[in-house]
Amino acid sequence: MPKVLFSHIVKRISTLFRIFARIMRLYIMNTRSKLLCLALTLICLFMATEATAKPKQTKVYVFGVSISYTDSLTFITDIQPLPTAYVDTKTGFLYDRSIYSQQLQIWVETMKQQPGTTCAIFFNKSKSALEKKYLKLLNKVRKDRSTKLQTLDAGEFKFIPLEWTEHERL
Repeated sequence: MPKVLFSHIVKRISTLFRIFARIMRLYIMNTRSKLLCLALTLICLFMATEATAKPKQTKVYVFGVSISYTDSLTFITDIQPLPTAYVDTKTGFLYDRSIYSQQLQIWVETMKQQPGTTCAIFFNKSKSALEKKYLKLLNKVRKDRSTKLQTLDAGEFKFIPLEWTEHERL
């Protein structure tokens, strides 16, 4: 069993038993009620462990956007492959997507001297589906006459794939 899943289960068990202990302290229960409450707690525990999703290493495609609300400059990266990205099997979300957007934000702040930008990333397992999002966003930014668009190619900015570590991810 992976350490991530094990630590997640241990946290859930301790939380459920704390709740169970509070219920026991708050209410004077007879033995039958205590057993029923314990059984319900254990059922909730097993249902919670079944609902945990596992990370799956897969190749995804990603691009980033950096928008400054105080300046008219908008940066957009090219679509780049991330060969070792981890995706949640249940939700389909990319793990550590905030770190990828922080990579872009730090790069824009240091290399382009644009502090206070808001960065976001878009990702998909299918390159063609992501290209549709990319073109839609690109056209939307181009239509806005108040913004200046600057495209960052892969030679200028590149997302750094993250290494997977055995600790719980949010």
